[in-house]
Amino acid sequence: MDAFIRDLRFAFRLIGKTPAISLATIVTLALGVGLNAGVFTILNGMLFRPRVTANPESFVHLQAVYAGSAAPFQEAGQMTTADYAALRQRVTTIRGLTAWSVTHARLGPESADVMPLLVSCSFFDIYGLDHLERGRTFTEAECARPGAAVAVISDEMWRRHFSADPDVLGKPLLLNRQPFTIVGVTPPGFPGRVRGEGIWLPYTSQPALMRGVSRLDDPRTAWLWIEGHLKPGVSREAAQAELNVLIRQQDTPTPGRTTSIALTNGAFIHEPAIAPIAFFVVPLVLGSVGLVLVIACGNVALLLLSRAVARRREIAVRLALGCGRARLLRMLLTESVLFAVLGVPLSVWIAWGAPQAIRALIPAMPFYPMQPDAMVFSYLAAASLTAGVAAGLTPAIESLRQRLAPALGAQDTLFGGAPSRSRNILIAAQVAMSVVLLVGTGLFLRVEQALIAPDTTVDAAHVLIANYDPRPSPSRFSQVIARLAALPGVTSVAYARASGVEGGGAATVMSVRGAPSGERRVAINRASASYFATLNRRIVQGRALKDDDSGAGTMRLVISEPLAQAWWPRGGAIGALLDTPDRHLYEVVGIVRGDLPQAGGSSEPLQAYALAEANPPPGLLLLRFSGDAQSLQAAVRGTLADLGPASASLPTTLQAADAAMAARFLPMVDMVVTLGATAIVLALVGIYGVVSFAVARRTREIGVRMALGATRTDIIRMILSTGTRPIATGMAVGFVLAGAIALSRIFQHTPVPLRAGVPWPYAIVGATLALAAMVTMLVPARRAAAVAPAVSLRAE
Repeated sequence: MDAFIRDLRFAFRLIGKTPAISLATIVTLALGVGLNAGVFTILNGMLFRPRVTANPESFVHLQAVYAGSAAPFQEAGQMTTADYAALRQRVTTIRGLTAWSVTHARLGPESADVMPLLVSCSFFDIYGLDHLERGRTFTEAECARPGAAVAVISDEMWRRHFSADPDVLGKPLLLNRQPFTIVGVTPPGFPGRVRGEGIWLPYTSQPALMRGVSRLDDPRTAWLWIEGHLKPGVSREAAQAELNVLIRQQDTPTPGRTTSIALTNGAFIHEPAIAPIAFFVVPLVLGSVGLVLVIACGNVALLLLSRAVARRREIAVRLALGCGRARLLRMLLTESVLFAVLGVPLSVWIAWGAPQAIRALIPAMPFYPMQPDAMVFSYLAAASLTAGVAAGLTPAIESLRQRLAPALGAQDTLFGGAPSRSRNILIAAQVAMSVVLLVGTGLFLRVEQALIAPDTTVDAAHVLIANYDPRPSPSRFSQVIARLAALPGVTSVAYARASGVEGGGAATVMSVRGAPSGERRVAINRASASYFATLNRRIVQGRALKDDDSGAGTMRLVISEPLAQAWWPRGGAIGALLDTPDRHLYEVVGIVRGDLPQAGGSSEPLQAYALAEANPPPGLLLLRFSGDAQSLQAAVRGTLADLGPASASLPTTLQAADAAMAARFLPMVDMVVTLGATAIVLALVGIYGVVSFAVARRTREIGVRMALGATRTDIIRMILSTGTRPIATGMAVGFVLAGAIALSRIFQHTPVPLRAGVPWPYAIVGATLALAAMVTMLVPARRAAAVAPAVSLRAE
């Protein structure tokens, strides 16, 4: 302990002697650790923590799984009204069992799209609401009576849409042109704002929002999320066992239905719809911010390595006097860890401010418990300690590897010797990691452009989309399609099981019969014959799908241009036969221009289109129309309601769907762009610091060279050439790593393909980084070349 205290005292004295380099080291480490902790705070709050702040350890979220021929329609874990009512009456291990559901509605005369929550009365208690800012919550009578037209709104909704009107209570809230009386306003930051900006309605008012189509008494629709709190002393295992016994009793009157229930802690990572997205988002964001931390550590290592050159004589004297190398290693690592510890307050400030920054970036974001907790501070402490050791390890080892005689003579070189090799490796590593982040930034900017840029050929503003759930017979489904086509302004109607807006269809392995062209994964979209006409896509070869293409035997297929070019670069696709592992045979009858649009007007590669059956499973409906969309939406919704409750949601335009997808994805794009910019700044600062320090150490050598006839151009060229090799090596390694990562499976879940094989991001990144590095090295090189030889020779 005495030796450790002496090391700390010496480290503080060293900071006082070299305040500039010490401050740069502390700030660099603090920024790297703080960014990591801030991003971890956001991801931890959004994905891994229970969504409540009151008693989160007892909070439970029920995931129901229905199976069998009589299973109700279910998206992901919801429960029917009857099953919820039965569990609420009989369960003994959970208190305050509550239900909620999300719906879409149009707010007010401006028809803004909002997401009200339909909730039971116990919802506010389960989410820890002990008082309201104004008014009250729902009464038991309002929650039990169908058609209760009352609403509670959030503080955020009150301020944004009602200008913080003090007399808001009692005023009407128009949702889908239905008036709901505002009876309460929740305080700011209420955890129950799990979706949207914060509108809560009694769940019994659901029929009023869906034009009288009721899910309350529908045993074929599971639409309620169920949550609650464990009673004191009850384990999750005991509660889950009781719930499964109760739900099996509900299965008994319904032959052909089997139900099971799993309990989670309410974290969003456990939701089936979130898990695939999290598989893409979490490694991407943590990997990106992790690279920034590694670059920051490399930057600090370069600074410490440069300072180690100045301390060579000190270290050599210590070794010559008999100090052990292990003792010196501990002293040097203590110094670097101290730098990381001194940067902790700044790191904590960044981690604390990151949630506020993300909320300011996304004002309508639901509530997430993103305040730093013990896990965040543990992560920050571990990251700080690791960064301090990692940043100081290489300089410390290099300081102890030196030979005593040259070190005592203080002979310095720029890019020669063991310390210079370490500098070269660190510079190359920094550049390589910067390339990875910058290439990712370029690819994501391409995604951003694809999400924002409209596809003029589609004219997405005049294509209406709506989900459908065809429960009736094929004849009734055909009647509904005919009624939609007869609506005023509608020019074309199509439907698809998987459309470009929602995904590329089910992927299957296909091969060309009789050709050694290899297997490819093809996304087959089941669509109606009018699909291409509705989306204004031209058939460039062959023909479109016909209504009789679904006969027995060989199925007809229309393929996209990228798929045709991949298999038949010289033509000959029309009439070709394709096999699948399950022995289905497809005949190519047409090629469609490009790929049909996904979110933002881009596409999924290697698509094909087959004819959908007459009564297809749930999918997407598309209507091309002329005129105003708002006047058509209500008529389309009313017509679709005949197909079932799941088809009664309000239709929207393809343009609005693109904008919604872009709004969800663009914050992540902006985050990656910010991390890429941070990485390049850190890398350039490190390169500048190393070159400047090395030039200063070679002042006498430069003076000798200039006295012997070297020109200023020769000096500049010498300095630039010695720093170019590690930069070029780092760029080459970075391009290989960036390509490998972009082609990996992790990027299969992006809403728009990244197209990692496109060369322009790599070319732009290479040119930009090379130019920036050269300019960075040119500044100290020109400064050195401008010094008179006599001044240089007197430097020592």
